[in-house]
Amino acid sequence: MTRSGQPVYIESVPVDDERRRDDWVGQLGVGLNLSPDFLGAGAQEYSLRADIRLNYKDTFFLENNKIGAVLTSRRFLRAGVIARVQDGRRADLSRAGIAPADAVDDALELGIFAGTSVYKLFLSGEAYWGVSGVHGGMSLEFEAGYLFELNSSFKLVPLIGISIGSPDYMDAYFGVGPNHASLAAYKPSGGIYELHAELSAEHRIAKNWLLKGSLRASKLKDKAYASPFARDSRAQARAFLGVVWLF
Repeated sequence: MTRSGQPVYIESVPVDDERRRDDWVGQLGVGLNLSPDFLGAGAQEYSLRADIRLNYKDTFFLENNKIGAVLTSRRFLRAGVIARVQDGRRADLSRAGIAPADAVDDALELGIFAGTSVYKLFLSGEAYWGVSGVHGGMSLEFEAGYLFELNSSFKLVPLIGISIGSPDYMDAYFGVGPNHASLAAYKPSGGIYELHAELSAEHRIAKNWLLKGSLRASKLKDKAYASPFARDSRAQARAFLGVVWLF
């Protein structure tokens, strides 16, 4: 699961005064989601997905599979702690030829984040460490984007990003053990494993309602794509289209 558009800890800063009068500010939405069966899969799956972004007193936030707290808030810097549930690889993906033994559980990860916004340009970085036993590695994610407000009801956010994993992280999601029944052993080293570009859009259709969509294209880098679990597709695509209620 990935976000679309600005991170919630940056998006919450310019919220209009009428909504900011309440302690809770956010978005609740639902829509149709398209994503790979797992990172590197050639098969895609469609699902009905919730889109949740909540912010309490501009300090605590929830963003889909992420939860965190802003510990430092300055004019050009917001930083704090964050946790997420990272999607694994399910055992029932028969279309992709994945055996039950090749499944990877969802992982609980704890981390830190930092983000800055200068006018409508934003930069963010997040670092995570696995704490649930799925992996003991570390991953880094960096994004840069720009908010285009074309008029009072329509916004576009193009962004680019990069994902980096430590050797333990890469081994958990892309590695193959030495005693695998049918696949050759593969132990990737750490490094960049994915690059992505995204375009998200919001159209306000009523005072507190948005039509929201996003399209993300990504490319697996060599260390990840060389894995037997990822050779179906170096290119990955994700899309979302839904309706969102603002409060």
